[in-house]
Amino acid sequence: MLRGVVTALITPFMDDGSLCRPCLEQQIELQVKGGVNALFISGTYGEGVITSTRTREELLKATIEIAPSNLAILPHVGSADVEVVLHLAKLARDLGYKAISTVGPIYHVPTKTGLVKYFNYIAKAGVDIVIYNNKGRQGYNISPDDFEYIVREVPSVIGIKDTSYDVDQLLEYVKRFGSKYFIAGAGDNLLYYTFAIGASAHICGISNLFPELVVELYRAVSEGNHAKALELQYKINSFRKFMKKFGVEAQEVIRVALKFRGVNAGSPPLQLKFELNEQQLLELKKIVEEYLGVK
Repeated sequence: MLRGVVTALITPFMDDGSLCRPCLEQQIELQVKGGVNALFISGTYGEGVITSTRTREELLKATIEIAPSNLAILPHVGSADVEVVLHLAKLARDLGYKAISTVGPIYHVPTKTGLVKYFNYIAKAGVDIVIYNNKGRQGYNISPDDFEYIVREVPSVIGIKDTSYDVDQLLEYVKRFGSKYFIAGAGDNLLYYTFAIGASAHICGISNLFPELVVELYRAVSEGNHAKALELQYKINSFRKFMKKFGVEAQEVIRVALKFRGVNAGSPPLQLKFELNEQQLLELKKIVEEYLGVK
C-alpha cells in the first residue's frame, strides 16, 4: 500500500489549453529528485474538473510514460459528467494505472443510495477506486459512516483521500479503516498531523515547489523527531500564509514560483489567468530562495 508524500501535481497547460509535455517532464524530474513517493494528477491542484477531456487524456498518457516505474501515480478522473469519469477510468486502466481517484458527484448533492450507485457505475471500468472527499468543492461531506456504507456495497473502493480539514474525521478514518484501506490526508497545514496519526499518505500541494521540505517532514515524523517535524510544519504554514496575499489560488502562485527553481509549469487555465507585478515577483523570488537556502 502506498505510503508517504504524494504530490498533487500542477497540470502544465499551453496557452491553448493543451498539455505542455516538456513542462511535465521538468516537474516530474523535480519530484523524483525531491524524493516524493507518488503523484496525484488532475486533482484540485491539477485543475482536472475544469480541464478538457482531451487534455486529461494527454495527461494520463504522458505522465505514465515520463514517470519512472518506481514512482506511483494516482490519477483523479472526477467530472460533473459520469460518462467522462467512466471513460477516463477505463483509459487509465488500459494505460496500466493500478487505481484511480474520483471526487463524488458534484453540484447536485447525492443521496446515500446515489453515492453507492455512482461508485458502482465507475467500478465498471475494472480498476480500483480511491474516493476523493473534497467537502468544500463538492458541496457535502462523505463521512466515515458513509464510507463504510459505500465499501460494503462497492468492493472496488480501496480507500479515501479526505480533504475535509476535519482532524477528528481524519483520525476516525485512520482508526476505523486504516488497517485495511488506503487513508490519505490533505490540506498542507495538516501534514504533521496526518503523518503523526498514522494515515497512509498525505496528498500535498506545496511539494510541487518544495518536495524536499515535505519529505524531510515525513522522515522526521517517521523517526520520532517531532520537534523537527513541527518546525518544518510551521515553515510550510508560513509560506501558505504568504501565498494568500496574492489573492489567487495557491497552485497558481506555486506555478509562478517554480520558475525560480528553473521549472516551467506552464500556463494557468483560462479562467485562472493573472499577472504579478515586478515587486510581487521579486518578493516571491526572495522567499523561495530563502526556503531553498540560496544566499
